[in-house]
Amino acid sequence: MSDALPERVCVLGGTGLLGAEVAAQFRDAGSKVIVVARHPYAPGLAVEDCEAVEGDAANAELLAEVVARADHIVYAIGSSNPGESNLDPPADVARTLPPFVQLLESLRRRPGPRLTFFSSGGTVYGEPATIPVSEDTPCHPITSYGVTKLCAENYIDMYRHLYGIQANILRVANAYGSRQRAERGQGAIGAFLNAVRCGEPIRIFGDGSVVRDYVYVGDIARATVALSRTGSVPRVVNVGTGTGHSLREVLEVVRSATGINPVVSFGLPRAFDVHAIVLDVSRLASLVDWHPATLEEGVALVWQQAERRYGAGGR
Repeated sequence: MSDALPERVCVLGGTGLLGAEVAAQFRDAGSKVIVVARHPYAPGLAVEDCEAVEGDAANAELLAEVVARADHIVYAIGSSNPGESNLDPPADVARTLPPFVQLLESLRRRPGPRLTFFSSGGTVYGEPATIPVSEDTPCHPITSYGVTKLCAENYIDMYRHLYGIQANILRVANAYGSRQRAERGQGAIGAFLNAVRCGEPIRIFGDGSVVRDYVYVGDIARATVALSRTGSVPRVVNVGTGTGHSLREVLEVVRSATGINPVVSFGLPRAFDVHAIVLDVSRLASLVDWHPATLEEGVALVWQQAERRYGAGGR
């Protein structure tokens, strides 16, 4: 076991929902952080007191340069969402896998840095027979998004076996936070809160019985930093809360947190939506001190952040 924090951390995709929070928490813990993104200087996206590098992660020269200056790499590059990915699987594969394999090539050429890869605990398992779902559960994704995440995991295993790269895979549940881009369909909580803030109806696909494990982004980042201090981490670790909530339950939490009773419309269910997925987080809890925020606590916090950003009432 080691309790040493990485001195130099590079966060690829460091302006997104998860990447920005991870960059900020590594910075606050004392690491020197490099944030790589296409628009790292854009208002509302920049992470203060981190080195910003503008560029595309598919650029082999850029990857080689930042890998040479880091001892820990966090791959937090976003892509499509599950629904979008199924609309054009070839484009999803072309957009998602080449930059990641390029990174693995950079790590092969310059061994040493440890990689943390954010996979998807909400999609790689597919429709599980039982819940909660442990890391040993067979993976049968039903979206291109989940398939590409699982493919990236397999590439990690290949490069680990052939070239000895150091890598950890974090299968993250349904993340939410103040940087969630509701207009891109990045999650129910972000979409619900955005609709309330804008005075628009909330749209729910199906009857609202779909169950997910919702985890606050700050907790995911906290787990990431804590695991980076650990000398021996299992190949795959689920990162969630271990508690599931239906969309109807999420709606009630949003009503309570905002004090607003929005109009709700129910539509047809979507074929790519797994009915229920909740992660078993006992492995994570055995490695770090793990007490994630409850849904009520997390949603209230995100709404408070919206109020500070947009004014009283979050409008």
